Amino acid sequence: MNNKSSKPQQLSDQKSDEMITEESLEEGNSNPNKEERPALGFIGITEKHRLAMARMEAAWKEILCSLNMAYDLDITDENFRETPNRIAKMMILERCSGINSQKICIDLLGKCFPAMEKTQANDQLIVTTNPAIVYGICPHHFENVRYNVWTGYIPDRTFPGISKFSRAVELYAKQPILQESYTTGIVDIIMEGAKPKGAIVVVKGWHDCMVARGAKSNPNQCMVTSAVRGLFAQPGMETYKEEFFTLCRATGL
Repeated sequence: MNNKSSKPQQLSDQKSDEMITEESLEEGNSNPNKEERPALGFIGITEKHRLAMARMEAAWKEILCSLNMAYDLDITDENFRETPNRIAKMMILERCSGINSQKICIDLLGKCFPAMEKTQANDQLIVTTNPAIVYGICPHHFENVRYNVWTGYIPDRTFPGISKFSRAVELYAKQPILQESYTTGIVDIIMEGAKPKGAIVVVKGWHDCMVARGAKSNPNQCMVTSAVRGLFAQPGMETYKEEFFTLCRATGL
């Protein structure tokens, strides 16, 4: 009995000496990307981000002074006291943190699970989810854009974790970018990161630059864009797109 109980004790002692690393907490089988992006709470912030926020804060003080010049805005109002600082933090730590994030997003989707058996390698399975809701910025007026994003892909033996799609789609939206460029960017990220047999992306966008200013169009008016790669783009493979759009319509497209 003593011999039987000694083995678990040795195993326990061995495990207690091992360090739980950041890598071991990540899902999938590839190494996580080491590049950090600043986030709320100043996580991952560097000196260049601090300098950028200082410059942006100074610029917004000038903007408020300009509004005072044009319309006699009372910039002594207590509500404006921290506004330049708040806007600077919001833009650097949140709204624009997706600029040049392609490599991060590709690495996110490269963290795959080897979930398919070799006998299933030729099965044309379409993987999709209900739409992710993310927010971007119009590059023309820096107005807000809300996106509903549907992604689909035909796996080639491996599957990225479902949360990785949400993280990549959200991060890549955090930048001033045209909806058309965002759509093609996401589908290319999926192809390069997950390496599927095919990928498809549909983006439905509501643009404040059309609703809150200018044309002042119907607030429910939206723009829909799509992009396809791999099997989804090949002639004679229209049934894959039809199945994908059927799945999308079931979730609000």
